[in-house]
Amino acid sequence: MPPNRTITVEHGSLVIEMPCSIFVSGTSELNDSSEEYFSMLMKRYPWLNKNSITVIKRTAKRIMNDIIEQSLRGSKKAMILFNEGENMKAIQHLESFLVDFPEDADAWYTLGEILCRIGREDEGYRAINHGRRFFGSR
Repeated sequence: MPPNRTITVEHGSLVIEMPCSIFVSGTSELNDSSEEYFSMLMKRYPWLNKNSITVIKRTAKRIMNDIIEQSLRGSKKAMILFNEGENMKAIQHLESFLVDFPEDADAWYTLGEILCRIGREDEGYRAINHGRRFFGSR
């Protein structure tokens, strides 16, 4: 996550835009500088107590974890599997993903690329051509 991005955390009627920079890069773990941020929140909103901050931290970690999990779906996870030599798992992952998201052009392209790279060019070109119709429809 780029450091200038934020996540939205709700605590009762309070809506907080939290900077992603308070997390260890690529994880849902809070970094050392996050304590400064939460101290600032308690000063800005004096009705927040330590228990409230604990709940806000837990919520922020859950939201960040959900964002990370979401980013590991589709093409990105398939390429990780492929790069680890798990070709069939990568293909199966994409095929399963495409059942739920059949108009994901990136997933179709990635499927085609993987198929071509393992020597199944005809299937790969068909997947790429199928995905072309979805480019620009996001």
